[in-house]
Amino acid sequence: MSKRIGESLTDDLFHRLDGHDLARSAEKVILITTVDDKGWAHPALLSYFEVVAKDRQNVRVAAYGNSRTAGNMRGNGKLTLVIIDTRATYYVKGAVEELAGAMRSAPYNAKLNVRVTEVLADEPNEELEPGAYVSSGITYVNPQRAAELEKAKLVLAELLE
Repeated sequence: MSKRIGESLTDDLFHRLDGHDLARSAEKVILITTVDDKGWAHPALLSYFEVVAKDRQNVRVAAYGNSRTAGNMRGNGKLTLVIIDTRATYYVKGAVEELAGAMRSAPYNAKLNVRVTEVLADEPNEELEPGAYVSSGITYVNPQRAAELEKAKLVLAELLE
């Protein structure tokens, strides 16, 4: 059951998204959702190498500039980030502004700012599901992880500019 916890990133969320410990989050994925012009939810996956908290009110995102996801954000200016990890589930809702149609470090990505408007935390109802918890987040494998880490440093630095 989700509950509203505020209008800015908590200490835990800010730490998860601050980009300082890339090795810790190298295999983790963030689910994002937009809404298309027909009202359908449109999920997409980003790595922690494409999302960084500038501060507690602003999260920067690098998304393929020609994707439906970026188009949806441009169209209605909204995004929800879903952060799922061991014993932690958060929904971060925000208003999107495109800062650049193409990034220097990754020209195929648009640079977007998400101004946080609402943060929710989700956890099982202890009375109905005693002892239940989320055991892990979504992960992925990339055989070129070392090269990906180097690229991520450039992307995240540019997102924070």
